[in-house]
Amino acid sequence: MPKIAVVLFISVAISSMFLLQPRHVKANVGEAYGFGPRTAALGGATVAWGFDGYASYINPAGLGLKPSYSDKRLTLSWGIVHMDPRFRPIDNIIVENTYTSDKQTSGNVDNSYRSTSGQVLGLSYRLFPESFNFTFGMTYFMPLSQAAYLDTGEPFVPEYVLYRTRTQRPQLEMAIGADLGRGVHIGSGLHLSFALTSNAIVMLQSDTTKPSTMRFSSSLKPKASPYFGLLFLPAKDDSLSLGLVLRFPSAADNFMTLRSGARVFGSFAALDFNFLAASALFYDPLSVELGGSWQHAHNARLFWQLDYQAWGKFQAPALLIQDPSITDCADTSCGMNISSGNNPKFDYKNIFVPRIGEEISIGKTAFRLGYSYRPSFLKNLPTEAGNYLDPPKHMMGIGAGFEFSRFLSFYVPCKLDLNLSYHHLVSQHVDKTDGDEKNTGVGNQKIGAPGYDTGGKIIGGGVSLTLVF
Repeated sequence: MPKIAVVLFISVAISSMFLLQPRHVKANVGEAYGFGPRTAALGGATVAWGFDGYASYINPAGLGLKPSYSDKRLTLSWGIVHMDPRFRPIDNIIVENTYTSDKQTSGNVDNSYRSTSGQVLGLSYRLFPESFNFTFGMTYFMPLSQAAYLDTGEPFVPEYVLYRTRTQRPQLEMAIGADLGRGVHIGSGLHLSFALTSNAIVMLQSDTTKPSTMRFSSSLKPKASPYFGLLFLPAKDDSLSLGLVLRFPSAADNFMTLRSGARVFGSFAALDFNFLAASALFYDPLSVELGGSWQHAHNARLFWQLDYQAWGKFQAPALLIQDPSITDCADTSCGMNISSGNNPKFDYKNIFVPRIGEEISIGKTAFRLGYSYRPSFLKNLPTEAGNYLDPPKHMMGIGAGFEFSRFLSFYVPCKLDLNLSYHHLVSQHVDKTDGDEKNTGVGNQKIGAPGYDTGGKIIGGGVSLTLVF
């Protein structure tokens, strides 16, 4: 009992330490591209086997698995990942109409989404090897081009909704794992996110003798979503393994309050405008990941995995203006009304993501190949109002791993992993229905009309170095 109490105390202490650090925000590079070249090369099917320094995200139960170097306690992985999206151009469609402004305009859609490029750090440390092999782990992603990039995207113009900023900010995972014996390992972790609250006060003066002013303030409130892992090794020779991870949903909420004032004619005519806007900057669904591995030859292992992702309650990133009001107007009627936001509505669905991979070892070199398929979480193509896009995606990866007994001049076991990834977004054709967003009128009036083709590709890869101390 004392040992268990110590374990619980340390778990709570570590969790509290990270929860009190609001500078860490969350992306989901792991779900989109996989943490580490090994996982990416195997199509993401690593929930049941093959844990390195990134085990705290892949499956926290893997932290409790005893390493091949039983006398070592620290595993450290550091790497680089780069994935470049290239979407099919969408040209010569209606991008503005009388529903959103006072004119109808045709043009091209900006599809220059940012690449995901950053460094990943993973570590695991065996705190109590003699007590359930209790191990702490952490996985961290930091973009290279900026500390963070926030963009709610377009609410009406065609928008690849999951690719704008979801992987453009830091990500932190931390977890604990333990070995319960008889081939059973358990683990749990925290997936950190945040709530962003902003306030802006603007005063515009038409009198040139008085300055216009603006005040802006914002705060980040940390949030955490738990996830749990289970790993079972039914065979003593580890030829078969089963893994399960349950991740709870998480959303980064965004609330903005604006209070603006304009002194139009000196000091006796004013127009004060106030509103609240809200959105979810990004959203990660409830997911269940079930997988296994089978060593079908002395140097070959097959990996399989099936993910269930509950996207049915997806929260869109576009800001929604709520309860706008005009106050302190010299003319109490002000002669105008301000409409609330009315972002397009979409139907979302839960999806299954199958994954499969193969690893073949020749000496101290491993070759890997993997594939996974991710269907769209949109129930229908956006033929009515709005143009959120999420084409189905085929994800293919290849890679290799090289083991060495020393690193440079140090007798430290190390491993170098490499991968190349290609994601193919299935081509889809969107035909917009007649009329405007209110389904009034005839002809090509909706934003996105008369129609367009979607699709594209994401190409890239990564490299990672793992050291064992």
